[in-house]
Amino acid sequence: MTAMAHLKLLLLLCVGITVSTGVDLHKRIYGGQKCPDTERQYHVKLKATNATHESLCGGSLIHERWILTAAHCWENEPGWYMYATLGVHPSWIKLLFQRSSDKKKKVKITSGSFFVGINTFDDIMLLEIPSQPGRKTVALPDCANPPKINDVVQVAGFGNYQVDKNNNEITGQPPHLKCADMHVVDCGPTRNSQCDAHVPYNNRLCLKEPNVDTRKGDSGGGVIYNNMIYGVISSGYKRACTGPTVTVNVCPYMNWINQKINPKSNGK
Repeated sequence: MTAMAHLKLLLLLCVGITVSTGVDLHKRIYGGQKCPDTERQYHVKLKATNATHESLCGGSLIHERWILTAAHCWENEPGWYMYATLGVHPSWIKLLFQRSSDKKKKVKITSGSFFVGINTFDDIMLLEIPSQPGRKTVALPDCANPPKINDVVQVAGFGNYQVDKNNNEITGQPPHLKCADMHVVDCGPTRNSQCDAHVPYNNRLCLKEPNVDTRKGDSGGGVIYNNMIYGVISSGYKRACTGPTVTVNVCPYMNWINQKINPKSNGK
């Protein structure tokens, strides 16, 4: 994308361009590139749907039966159902040449969702799916050695922001998962931002990179450092934000995560 196209994109976002009705695309990766086929095989595509609308998110398999994602991706209204599609990366074209058991698998979320508290303020959620050994998972963080300010982390999603000749947004998804590198930055500028996320200030991991941002559709995707998940994409708005991207820092929630995914080892 050219510099002029980047400028047009930001201008369109600032005026609040109307998105296709009936689809809420949460947060999406902008300014990324196709993820290497050997990476992100634990990425999950989440879709919540009712008779007329759908919303899309990402997630990460941290266990053969547990998906870590953003709490705001959950649609807790009558008539809504949530599905998780596993094996979305590498692309379906490559999957055609693999064993049938390794192909994409769509799973209905029936066991329920689990939040830190009684509401979704912390914007981190675990989804339980039927167990199946052998699934690709991402390692949980080494919280003694987290990414520091100026370290580079990777984000990923299926968003694809484009505009037509009349500067109208074109909805849709790219054929490949998109990855982008971002630097860890100080969260100070996000404290009073109009683009603030619903994440406790001390539990944030903030990112910023020129010409790179997350967009609606990428919410819930993992923030990866040293091949471990340290964050969950949270902030997502229809307008461009000048401040950092806000993600949920996974480390403050590790006790809660371990209690859910390994209850026997926690005396439960």
